[in-house]
Amino acid sequence: MRILFTLTPAFDPNAGGVQRTTYKLGKYFSEQGLSVAYYSLSDKGHVEVEYGVLFSAPENGRNKNPKNIRDLKEVLHKWQPDIVINQMPYEKELREVLSQNKQTLGFVLLGCLRNSLFSFKSNARENMGQMLPSPLFKLLDNSLGIGIIQKRHWLKHRKDLMRILDAHDRFILFAPPNQQELEHFVGNYKSEKVLAIPNSIPEVFSGDVKKEKIILHVGRLNIQQKRSDLLLDFWEHAHDRLPDWRFVIVGDGPYMNALKADLKKRNLPRVDMEGYQKPEPYYKKASIFMMPSAYEGFPNTLIEAQSYGCAVLAFDSYGVLGWIVKEGNDALLSKPFDATHMATQAVRLAADSEALHTMQRAALTNAGRFTIDRVGEVWLRLFDELKKVPTT
Repeated sequence: MRILFTLTPAFDPNAGGVQRTTYKLGKYFSEQGLSVAYYSLSDKGHVEVEYGVLFSAPENGRNKNPKNIRDLKEVLHKWQPDIVINQMPYEKELREVLSQNKQTLGFVLLGCLRNSLFSFKSNARENMGQMLPSPLFKLLDNSLGIGIIQKRHWLKHRKDLMRILDAHDRFILFAPPNQQELEHFVGNYKSEKVLAIPNSIPEVFSGDVKKEKIILHVGRLNIQQKRSDLLLDFWEHAHDRLPDWRFVIVGDGPYMNALKADLKKRNLPRVDMEGYQKPEPYYKKASIFMMPSAYEGFPNTLIEAQSYGCAVLAFDSYGVLGWIVKEGNDALLSKPFDATHMATQAVRLAADSEALHTMQRAALTNAGRFTIDRVGEVWLRLFDELKKVPTT
């Protein structure tokens, strides 16, 4: 069986969640004896491929460049995949070229959701404040204005999702809460195509780990999704009550310079800004992992941290989170976006070593639900089923 992944960013498993997921699945499928290839619509920025074959766009412009779309079409005809896993179903040009060629070439086309469907709905006011000019935001910053914006978003997103369902043979979400989100927009429209498969981690770490008094954050630094602007708010309310703890921030992004400037202005102690690094060595040392995101599709870093025995602090701001972790067992969830309350939870947990160790052990158990061996088997069963089903 020949599997082709399509994506728009460069193939680099350390650059983002989509790329990381693509790499992990490609590695697993290759190890199971399947032939794997990737087509990236980026013309540069790729790392060397260990498992499978990488094809990439010849020019910049990604899917907006017609030459790149033609090149993808040529690769489809030459490589003759049995299954195409489209990691970017919202990208119109990519979706259309795949849909147009799937019946001619006989491959099955899978579209994968890679973020929360409620990313705007659950954070409408915050998004409006960031996207709209100040005078327009002030005019619409009321229940009627927000309702109008929400309705406009619902209509557009409904249309996009129906087109995605039309184009693909299956639409793969992360978890049951995502299915409820999908129903909000399209009801039961082509629900027979919808199924849920979570992201995965390589394994649960079973070696000796010496945990240190470290609270860790790993992620891309931005405001709209990751709420990186709340990192220092959190530490400002926690550091004086945690005098022997450190706050370590691993990641880079558009908010990096502003975060550094804010740290210098506040003069907060024991904050280590590590920049872009491989996170595994930090997971091993950290006792607590904190994530202030407004929304996530499936937070890879959270499960990765749990797989190294980190207790989790997060805002209860998106539906899939409550399915991934269990509040009070392996994670503590705060009201969005109350950094003061999250800081209080961190202080209480750090002060109770027995509760902290219990939560760390529960985190390891929870992470075991998402190992690639378990998740990969779900994919393989799907492939076996799809062999018997004609494309639509």
